[in-house]
Amino acid sequence: MFSDESGFSLQSDSRRTLIWRATGIRYHQGNTIERHRYSGAGWLVWGGIILGSRTDLHVQSVTMTGHIYRDVILEQHVRLFRGAMSAEFLFMDDNARPHRETL
Repeated sequence: MFSDESGFSLQSDSRRTLIWRATGIRYHQGNTIERHRYSGAGWLVWGGIILGSRTDLHVQSVTMTGHIYRDVILEQHVRLFRGAMSAEFLFMDDNARPHRETL
């Protein structure tokens, strides 16, 4: 089984907006955007795939930590999925920091 997670945000992560403008109108009101420090809601989606099958998607609104990865992802998703597979089950992930955290 290979697993991965991806984060989604309701606002741009780069905080950069590229615009084309005429020379000399740099601070014209139409060329500026008000920004708030609050970055908006973000979501993390995790899933696993294996030949001919897949896990349910796990969606959470908090940052992935080693504890969440162990207690939620590994215990509630991977372990139960492994029980339904053969003895030759092999689990792979992308080696992200929460996956390797010493708990």
